[in-house]
Amino acid sequence: MSRPQSYSFQRYLAAKERIDDRALHRPTLDAVAAGLADVAAARGEVRVLDVGGGLGSMLRRLLDWNRLPDRVSYTLVDRDEASLERGYDRCVEWAAESGYAVEENDGDETTADLVLETQTERIAVSFVAADAFDFLAEVEEPWDLVVAAAFLDIVDLDSALPALLSALADDGRWYFPVTFDGETGFSPTADPALQARIVAAYHATMDAQERPGGSRTGRELLAAAPEFGGEVLAAGGSDWVVTPPYAGDEAYFLHHLLSFFEQSVGEAGDVDGFDAWVDERHAAVEREALSFVAHHLDVYGRLRE
Repeated sequence: MSRPQSYSFQRYLAAKERIDDRALHRPTLDAVAAGLADVAAARGEVRVLDVGGGLGSMLRRLLDWNRLPDRVSYTLVDRDEASLERGYDRCVEWAAESGYAVEENDGDETTADLVLETQTERIAVSFVAADAFDFLAEVEEPWDLVVAAAFLDIVDLDSALPALLSALADDGRWYFPVTFDGETGFSPTADPALQARIVAAYHATMDAQERPGGSRTGRELLAAAPEFGGEVLAAGGSDWVVTPPYAGDEAYFLHHLLSFFEQSVGEAGDVDGFDAWVDERHAAVEREALSFVAHHLDVYGRLRE
């Protein structure tokens, strides 16, 4: 695939679904499913909030992998309305192909936007275009599970974590997968020292005082959760690994990811040799010769009793 002239964030989100699928730490996800089963046994229907739910990737994944109870009220909140609209369409298409009966809402704001049913399952799905924290401040009914995938590393952890945990019901659970944790690598590279400077500069943009989030949020989350009343029940690595030959839209994913470097490190102009480095990385993607690794953590827990 040649270097794109422009980029679509929705296409990037769709492209990384396959990469996230490979990356997610399965023992942690198994613990999430077991915890939800316990909650369902005690309460019946389980209420799930998916923060930054975007294209509905996590919902479709959890259903496809049989990680949700049979009765679920599932709300996706994202401030990008276009992503939610695309997520709605993808969920309708996926559900029909996966054997669900699909009931679409006729505009009644008091009911879910979608209801997905089989003989044993009923999943009521709502799509909410809003800032997640504004939404949490307005909704009083608590949640049994809050999911925030690839989210906490782009917000202020010390304010986001208490807001998310305070939204939980008693014995509520939280699942924060694909939280970036400070390691990025490309190979091959002709100049490892230059690449190290570029990666360090990229991470530094994540840690800038004026930007929420950080490059080591994963490990910081492990320490911060207990400070705000959370108990960590399971955790593990969920590294992105992309190697040739590329599958699906992975070449586009890599081009788009390199554009993040261009927008941060390149525009700052602080690293001599950056332009040549990024051009060669794009060219390597075109040749299907570039490998990429990024380190993340999946962390699951509940409110501490």
